[in-house]
Amino acid sequence: MIPRCLLVVLLLASSVAAAEVHLVPLPTDIKTLGGPDLVLPETVSTNTPTDADWANHLTIFGEHLKRMTDGRHQLQLESEQSGLLQFSHSNEFPPEGYTVAVSSDQIRVEASTLKGLTRATATLLQLIGDGESKTIPQLQIEDAPKLAYRNLMIDMGRNPHSIALLKETIDLLWFYKVDSVQLHLTDDQRIAFPSTAFPKLWDWVITLSQFEELERYAVARGVTIIPELEVPGHSELLRRIYPEVFGNSGTELTKSKKALDGIKTLLDEMMAVFSSSPYIHIGGDEAFGVPEDLQRDLINELHAYLKSKGKETLVWEGPRAGTGDNRVNPEVIHLNWRTINYPADEMIANGHRVINAAWDPLYLVDHYPRTNFTMTSPQHIYETMSLTRFKHVNPDIRTYADPVEVEPTNKLIGFCMPWWEGREENFLPQTLPRVIPFAEVAWNPSIKRDYEDFESRVSFIEQARLAAFYPVTIEATNFVVPDDGVFEETTTVTLETTNKPSAPSTGNLEIRYTTDGSKPSKDSSVYESPFKLTESATVRAIAYAGDDPIAHGSRYNLVKVNGQPNLALHKPVTSNATSGPPFSVQRINDGGTENLGFYLGYPADPEPILLTIDLGSPQMVEHVKVFAYSIAGSFEKYAVETSTDGVDFEEVATRLDKPEVPTDPAEHRFAPREVRYVRIKTHGNKGYVFNSFSKIVEVQVF
Repeated sequence: MIPRCLLVVLLLASSVAAAEVHLVPLPTDIKTLGGPDLVLPETVSTNTPTDADWANHLTIFGEHLKRMTDGRHQLQLESEQSGLLQFSHSNEFPPEGYTVAVSSDQIRVEASTLKGLTRATATLLQLIGDGESKTIPQLQIEDAPKLAYRNLMIDMGRNPHSIALLKETIDLLWFYKVDSVQLHLTDDQRIAFPSTAFPKLWDWVITLSQFEELERYAVARGVTIIPELEVPGHSELLRRIYPEVFGNSGTELTKSKKALDGIKTLLDEMMAVFSSSPYIHIGGDEAFGVPEDLQRDLINELHAYLKSKGKETLVWEGPRAGTGDNRVNPEVIHLNWRTINYPADEMIANGHRVINAAWDPLYLVDHYPRTNFTMTSPQHIYETMSLTRFKHVNPDIRTYADPVEVEPTNKLIGFCMPWWEGREENFLPQTLPRVIPFAEVAWNPSIKRDYEDFESRVSFIEQARLAAFYPVTIEATNFVVPDDGVFEETTTVTLETTNKPSAPSTGNLEIRYTTDGSKPSKDSSVYESPFKLTESATVRAIAYAGDDPIAHGSRYNLVKVNGQPNLALHKPVTSNATSGPPFSVQRINDGGTENLGFYLGYPADPEPILLTIDLGSPQMVEHVKVFAYSIAGSFEKYAVETSTDGVDFEEVATRLDKPEVPTDPAEHRFAPREVRYVRIKTHGNKGYVFNSFSKIVEVQVF
């Protein structure tokens, strides 16, 4: 389970009080009407839509309503048109548009499509799950996204991701109204798609029938799955396993009719499974060594083929547009991620529709293999995400200091947040806090940004989501950084089932769990009472009704620290740069010294990040240890400063140049002095990947 944030209740918006309504993303138009609240009865009667897909979705909605309310409220589909909850079809709305009108005795919902209906039911789950009273104020919501393309990408070509996790993700996207998930199915390390034409490619994790079932699962919840086949770059595995088809190099792949036929066969197989997607992604980036004219010819050939199948073509920013017959077809949609190879303003000028996937703030990277993390904070995403701004996180790339800013245009069709290279165990802890602000801003980029208000709404809405989708709650003790799951020495773990199963059951629920990160099964340990952990662990738990698992299993990454006693341990720490779980600023004095357990601060360039530890009262200090992320010769560039009043600081030590002999930790000794505040003035971790991020593991003061 993801750690719950400890948040403050503030106002929702000028017309709606937080005590009344909490919704994420904020609707484009919401009005409270006054009068008595609607009190939700035990049986929530609703009309049965004539559309079978609508009826199926309402059955799914009813299951989650029942689970979220601990079985106290159940949806009952009826043929009459006089139920408490009324759904109707109207062609007046855009594809994802809907209305929700709540009076004292009825809820009326209108939409034009299944997607619109799913946006409405997500709103209803949030409204009903907001608080224990299960009352809803009278209100009118008229809502539709400002942007059609709102996408989370999952890299399945570096590390496997299970079908269970993908279903969790689809439910998360349904709940927060993110339109689609892109599956990066092929890369140099793995191919996650089970091709029948080329069976030796498959990584043996998810079967064809499971992908087909996943497609149905997603469609029923209003989420589109966009498949990606990466060519001609990142195609080493295709060529290594089937060189007789795809050639021995990227250049051969672009020039061979046999290779082209093989690519089309793979695309046909993907389109057959993910048939609801209007888009197919064909890669198109980082084709090192392949002449750009050949890259463009391949993109155009595949675009023409996909168009003949009724699909639109997506590519990453790759080769420039070209000219004449070698120009990339303007119909091809580009995901701009670096704005270097092919800057966003040039894409628009050349007639392309563009999706903003800029590194800053959208890229989430859990670098492959396990060496590093790169991602901005949830607050940074919420406050800086802009449809018209294209910026990198690397100071060595010109769009870091000089982002490309384009004029508003209908050629900018949306956003993509990519999760690259990561492991499944890190997916939810790292993406969830960042997907939620992404979802709100992508729904309406012109929204007035108030992060404290946003956090307040999320604190309520996350409780509703967890209740709706996760029958088991995982609680733990002795936290020193609650949002990051960091505990000291030992923790006691408690598992509870707080909701009844929505499926019929002849017996009581039981919890099966593991502590090694593996998925629990019917043969796993039965939870009987709280248990202790003395080491870092990933606790996973699933509720069973008889032999049947109920809904999603919960997971909680718990990190054990046993800090060396020092004056800074667990003391308050602040930063002038935002951070977020699982890299919160409190990690710098939580007691942990593991290399990957760092604080991740951004940006540390051109101005340094100031990390200030308050010792609580003046102390005699003469020694500071700094543990910083270290790999491949990287080093944190910083100065150590001290103060008695928190205003005037004096520099007492520095590490501004790469040491000839790296040490971990770096020891800084100076003449004893009276100190209350210790400040690390850091310019970031230098010499590995991106120099704009600070990666301090621990600061100890003696």
